[in-house]
Amino acid sequence: MSQVPAVDGAVRIRLLGPVRYVSARGDVSRPGAPGPQAVLAALALSAGTLVTVDELVDGLYDDDPPASARRVVVNYVHRLRTHLEREDGAEPGGEGRDAVIATTADGYVLRLPGEQVDALRFGRLTAQGRRHAEAGAPAAAGACLEEALAMWQGPALAGLPGPFAQNWRRALGEQRASALELHLETLLACGRHAEAVPDIVQALKAYPYREQLHGSLMLALYRSGRGAEALAAYDRARRVLADDLGIGTGPALRELHAAILAGDQALLLPPAGSGRDAAAPGAAPPDARGTQKPAQLPPVPSDFTGRHEQVSTLVAALTAGRPHAVAVITGMGGVGKTALALRTAHAVAGSYPGGQLYASLRAPDGTPGEPAGILAGFLTALGVPGERIPVSLADRAALFRTLLSQRAVLVVLDNATTVAQVEPLLPGSGRCAVLITARSLTAMPATVTVPLKGLGADDAVELIGRIAGVRRIEEEPDAVAALAATCGSLPLALRAAGARLAARPAWSVTALLERVSDQARLLSELRVGDATVEAVFEMSFAQLSAPHAGAFLALSIPHCTEFGVQAAAAVLRMPERDAEHTLEALVDAALLEAGAPGRYHFHDLVGAYAREKARTGLSASEHREVVRSAVDFLCAGVAAAVMATQPLAGPLTADLHPRRTVNVDVGSGRDAMLWIRRVLPELTAVVEQAALSGDAESVALAVDVLVLVPCFEEVLPLGQLARAATALVPAALAHCGESVAGTAYYAAGTALKKHLSPGSLRRSREHLLKAVEIFGDAPRPSDGPRPFLAVLFALAMLAQIDVQLEDFASARSHAQRSVELAAATGDQSLVARRTTVLLQVEVQDPGRHTDLAAIGARCRELAGVFTRGEDVKWLIRVIITEADSLLYGGQHAAAARLYRQALERARATDHVRNETECRFQLARALLAAGEAEAAVGHAREAVAVARLTQEQQLMAGSQQALGEALRAVGRTAEADGHLARAAELYREMRLAGPADAVTP
Repeated sequence: MSQVPAVDGAVRIRLLGPVRYVSARGDVSRPGAPGPQAVLAALALSAGTLVTVDELVDGLYDDDPPASARRVVVNYVHRLRTHLEREDGAEPGGEGRDAVIATTADGYVLRLPGEQVDALRFGRLTAQGRRHAEAGAPAAAGACLEEALAMWQGPALAGLPGPFAQNWRRALGEQRASALELHLETLLACGRHAEAVPDIVQALKAYPYREQLHGSLMLALYRSGRGAEALAAYDRARRVLADDLGIGTGPALRELHAAILAGDQALLLPPAGSGRDAAAPGAAPPDARGTQKPAQLPPVPSDFTGRHEQVSTLVAALTAGRPHAVAVITGMGGVGKTALALRTAHAVAGSYPGGQLYASLRAPDGTPGEPAGILAGFLTALGVPGERIPVSLADRAALFRTLLSQRAVLVVLDNATTVAQVEPLLPGSGRCAVLITARSLTAMPATVTVPLKGLGADDAVELIGRIAGVRRIEEEPDAVAALAATCGSLPLALRAAGARLAARPAWSVTALLERVSDQARLLSELRVGDATVEAVFEMSFAQLSAPHAGAFLALSIPHCTEFGVQAAAAVLRMPERDAEHTLEALVDAALLEAGAPGRYHFHDLVGAYAREKARTGLSASEHREVVRSAVDFLCAGVAAAVMATQPLAGPLTADLHPRRTVNVDVGSGRDAMLWIRRVLPELTAVVEQAALSGDAESVALAVDVLVLVPCFEEVLPLGQLARAATALVPAALAHCGESVAGTAYYAAGTALKKHLSPGSLRRSREHLLKAVEIFGDAPRPSDGPRPFLAVLFALAMLAQIDVQLEDFASARSHAQRSVELAAATGDQSLVARRTTVLLQVEVQDPGRHTDLAAIGARCRELAGVFTRGEDVKWLIRVIITEADSLLYGGQHAAAARLYRQALERARATDHVRNETECRFQLARALLAAGEAEAAVGHAREAVAVARLTQEQQLMAGSQQALGEALRAVGRTAEADGHLARAAELYREMRLAGPADAVTP
């Protein structure tokens, strides 16, 4: 381990070279193997922003990831936390408020400022350098760029695997090359020609095909009095490009060559107003026609922030010398298309000496502007007297193209609506270029199209700070970040928030955040003078046809973060093909965003606008109908997933309420489980909406959904459903019959059993007992599948809860009654499952009624039943139960062998719940067998995987196992941290005995 001087006691992460972690003390370390390093890099490059587990999986694997990919990510994060805590001397555990890597419901956030990640700081410094260069301050620009380039210590993300690292390595390498080019240009602009020559020569060794560097070398040599060498440098450039790439030099380099040949004295002086574009070698000569030269570009907004990659892309497209260059910027209203277009247009203006024309293609009232009127303005700007402007659109367009035929003019067309509106405004000359902004312009042939989204998290915060004052960011950084997120990182909304803060210096950022966090007033708070976010959205909405407008409002009602074509078709009550056309029309109107193929979502602010619009635009009955259709679709989808994966699918789905949605395609096997996992957030939100709808049919369907979802308890964090499930109980009591109400109690009890809130275990027991009370403790199969199965499963869960509460007599009673009910069906597989629960009670009861050897023998019999029935979930459970009998009987090595068998099956089927239990029990067996180091490893894995389950019991057991194993190897301080966490979790479950037993 090396050491560097600490900077303000700040942790730093190096990505510009081999990945390294620099602790607050200045210690430099390699954060684990390449896999964990790749995860750290992904989190660091999005510092302060959520990176989902799925995004990390996609970034690690080139093709289809393995079934264990999510567990691998969790394991990598756990290793990283351990490493970072060790380097910083932090308390073990890694889950507190001060953890560098924070866990969210669906991923992780690296809680470090961007300044502490060298790649992000590099980006900021290069952007600052560009701003200085554009402002005519090349010395300041050079200083920033020199500091930025000095941060590199080799290829970025050196040695890291996976597509994420590969893509970022390429992107960062390109940024490095661009920064190097600009740095060398600033040297020339400062008159440091001779000094620049060796640096340019060195740069060309790394980047032999970058014409900008060849041009800089020619110019540096020429200004140093080495004209012959400048010409020779051109010959070398021409040969390299021809021999290696089979292409000729570009027009800029050819023009520079001609100017050097002619001994052009103008090249000997740095250009005035030295920005990058002004200093670019080979700029076209002034237009020789002597006609009027327009310069219509409005100024770039003074608070323009970010968009470095987009600017680079657009500038490259408009200055590459390609004839008839057309660049299009698309995006929703308020996303900053005009600001980006103006920033780009000013950057490339020097390449178009014929001038710049600008027009907004939208009238003040929001209607599309007429091309004839816009052409009249262009012709006037080009010096055509009013009386000579033709009357017809065709004649105006013809004259416009004639006037530009020998000129190099940049035409900026802002807020275009259709291709038909744009076409008459396109110049015919290949030397001209066009820059267009539009909500959508998919049919427009273009050199490059740049779809624009919201600003990045850091840029969004910076924009607020530029308007409201940097002091606001420094005083309330978390509140500013939250405000930026609430604004959806939309520049117009960010400007509005910043302006409100600037105009109200007595307001804290937190105060404004509280106001905009209220959805009812969110949009009304986001206004700058007469310009409001709502008005911008209204312009887009006004252009919709009546059917599309109705669909836009209806789709906003279900609280879904994302939805597919099938779901939209169900909500809109139309065929899937028609639904897809409608969705794409809304995307084209920039009122809906497309994600993965077939997946759609609202921008947060557009969704808020749509819901507010729907509140008054749709009737109460239409609202209820949409919610009913949404929950109907989810119910059909969950039922299809159950049919595709569950042995008891027939009885489980027999009593479902009639559904309108049919044939929901969720796939089979693992695909069906992945479908359930993906829709879980939407399912939770829509069920809660159904509970509040007051609609009996919606409530009944929502109860059906929650009855079926526990079939996937091995792969889903069911605790997320607790709030929605408990909200359904009073709704079912108010609007539905006894059967639905009893089932709602059962569903709520199931979800609460998995919830992380204090006291949820006892609340779960109360709800399950209420379900048994409603249906009776001995329903017959002939009474119907629903009451029978609800009581059967409720009794089994009550037994499991009673074991956790150490009430073994009650647990045994509930389990035995469950076995008796199962026996009444004659279904031996069902009896085997309930018997397994009874054996689990027996094996954990210190005062057990059955000999441990007999328990083990009975488990082996049941394993045969589950093997023949291909019931993997219960086969794993009964193997674990047999292993428990061996562990408690002192046969530790034999127990470890069985736990490993169960673990292998659990991992192969992605059963994270069973995997967690296997791992911490295996750790206990290994510890008892004297293999403490191996126990530590498995216990760490258990802690990592337990986070995916979000179940307190499993998290507590894993923490306890790790603490005990660490204590056995003498790592007492770390052990105490984990044992304290286990005690805290047990106390939250109101389990005083286990809490006292593990308290360090």
